[in-house]
Amino acid sequence: KAINRVTFTTLVFLHLLLKKNPPLFVTSDPPFLCWIGMVLKKLRNRKFIYLLYDVHPDASVKLGYLKSRSLVRKIWDQINKLVYKEADFIIVPGDCVKKTIERQFGNISHKMIVIHNWADGSFIKPINKNNNWFCKKYGLNDKFVVMYSGNIGRYHDLETVILVAEKLKHLEDIKFVFIGEGDKKAKIMQMAQDLRLKNILFLPFQPRKYLPYSLTCGDVSIVTLEKGLEGLSVPCKIYTALAAGQAVWGLIGNGSEVAEIIKKYKCGFRIDQGDVNSAVRNLVKLYSDKELLATTKKNARKCFEKNFDKSLAIEKYLEIIKKVQ
Repeated sequence: KAINRVTFTTLVFLHLLLKKNPPLFVTSDPPFLCWIGMVLKKLRNRKFIYLLYDVHPDASVKLGYLKSRSLVRKIWDQINKLVYKEADFIIVPGDCVKKTIERQFGNISHKMIVIHNWADGSFIKPINKNNNWFCKKYGLNDKFVVMYSGNIGRYHDLETVILVAEKLKHLEDIKFVFIGEGDKKAKIMQMAQDLRLKNILFLPFQPRKYLPYSLTCGDVSIVTLEKGLEGLSVPCKIYTALAAGQAVWGLIGNGSEVAEIIKKYKCGFRIDQGDVNSAVRNLVKLYSDKELLATTKKNARKCFEKNFDKSLAIEKYLEIIKKVQ
């Protein structure tokens, strides 16, 4: 994977080096791509916008890919400093990421702009379970559904979810649904099997055309991030969860972007990673109080429409692009 990223970055650089000088729009994935913007700014005086999804090398250190005091990390930090200095604008997905960058590299607020990621509210919108064929297919119409949909990977604390499911296995009309693939899927499936849990349904990734139905089967949508990654990344699942009108279970540290959204708009609950008992209490509260659940789900969709619809993000991107042309 690392070789592929380096090869891709090199080919992109050589391609752009031979082009004329329109402004560059550079993302942080793959992580080395931002260096192209910095170099071309120096060589060709090309303006560039840096779209920062995840803060590297910090995220790589937290996930165990790099040692915190390694030479690679020190060099990477110095290059980032130059990238941030040369970028005309730096777009970040949340205030928590903005604060992290400012804390590490000084006050560069004048060029940092928060533009949240988004979902398409005309494509993903609440659907009554009785009118949802996906719910009918998997017998979810009469269930209280706790859903995780997306990458089942290293960034996400899903072990806690399995332990919560074990605590609630006596409530037969609560169903936990995992949709997706990833590095952790085999592990959590084995956990569920070892605990002999029958209240969990595992499904593969769904075709895009099914998403308006699969995402709206849930009552509660899980948005999680490994401990320590707060301020380094913002899970995109929060936006589809809100668009679908789901109550949000933020399995994530306090002070994260997701935690702030939940608190401000009263659209779910947040608990620390590994806090099984608090998760159980909050889920049972929503499960037992139908009026509270309905209000929380309505709050989620209202929050989405006000802040995170695709059209709102497009307007902000167009404003920034105009400034560098």
